Amino acid sequence: MSIRAAALSAALLAASAANAAPAAKAEPSRPAGPPCFRLNELGGHKIAGPDTLYYSVRRKEVYKFTFSGSCLAGVTSSDPLVLEPLGASSQICKPMDLNLGVGGPMSRRCIIKSIERLTPEQAAALPKKLKP
Repeated sequence: MSIRAAALSAALLAASAANAAPAAKAEPSRPAGPPCFRLNELGGHKIAGPDTLYYSVRRKEVYKFTFSGSCLAGVTSSDPLVLEPLGASSQICKPMDLNLGVGGPMSRRCIIKSIERLTPEQAAALPKKLKP
């Protein structure tokens, strides 16, 4: 068998194997880059539990804030939240960039454990009462 015939045979075998392989599952879309936003881009919010809050950002994205402890216990979505950027910029990319608290007679500060931008699929899957 000539070298050319062997190369052609190997190429055909590889193409055949590639076609026979099962199709890989499509991964859910992931937002590109770090989950950054500016405070003036925040919209409405919904409290999902004592340690979880959802915020609308730029009217088309949803961010999930998770807190250490039960900072939001007894708080409703109509209670005022106090948001203060930490540092010289109003750009929020990580928990340490933002100081978040609950205003009112029993004001308190919350320790943000994580900030996560939800994929469009995750945001759409939220129950209607939790969509900001």
